[in-house]
Amino acid sequence: MNRRRNREATPVPEPKPKGGLGELFDIPKAAMPGVMQIELAGNTEAVVSGCTGVLEYDENIIRLAGGKMNVRFTGRGLQIKVLTHDSAIIAGFILSVEFAT
Repeated sequence: MNRRRNREATPVPEPKPKGGLGELFDIPKAAMPGVMQIELAGNTEAVVSGCTGVLEYDENIIRLAGGKMNVRFTGRGLQIKVLTHDSAIIAGFILSVEFAT
């Protein structure tokens, strides 16, 4: 004999949004505070927004801090043309750009 039980439907919780407010409101990550943005003009100039300081600086390596990430430029004749409290312009012959957390 088969008996059917009268089961009540249990509510399923709605999934929580992942990634924080930026994804919830569809804001580009570059517009969020603490995110570095790098714009390259060929291999001779880089504009870095969102950097918080200079970690290493000589004519072959420039390493900048930015929130949770660091960026390292290697090349020849590198120099920081402009440095403000949250951005920098790197000039010279850029050979590579590396990211580290």
